[in-house]
Amino acid sequence: MNTIIKTHENRLTANAADLAADYKYHGLNKYVAWDRFIQDRDLRPEMNAGAFYALFERVGASPLDSAVKIDFVATHIDTQLENTPCNIVNRDGILHIIWSIGMTGSQRADIQPDRFVPIQ
Repeated sequence: MNTIIKTHENRLTANAADLAADYKYHGLNKYVAWDRFIQDRDLRPEMNAGAFYALFERVGASPLDSAVKIDFVATHIDTQLENTPCNIVNRDGILHIIWSIGMTGSQRADIQPDRFVPIQ
């Protein structure tokens, strides 16, 4: 079965032009985009407002985050998420989880150990 998961870029280190294009894609005007840019840069933007506005005007609208289609093989059932199939890989006591609905996450293996039932 194929499932689609969304990948998220690190907004603190992402290219400024890519961020501006993402803000434009989401319908923000340049002033609101500048405010978001400051937040995404943890209040330390690498350019001033004038330079950002010029950059914003030059870029096209394009989403920063992307969707990736993966081959999904369920290994467990998540009993707390309406019996949703999921794929779990245990790496050093951390469960790395992909649910069939495309959600991803992780948690320590010793937390709620009965939540995930192996598929026989």
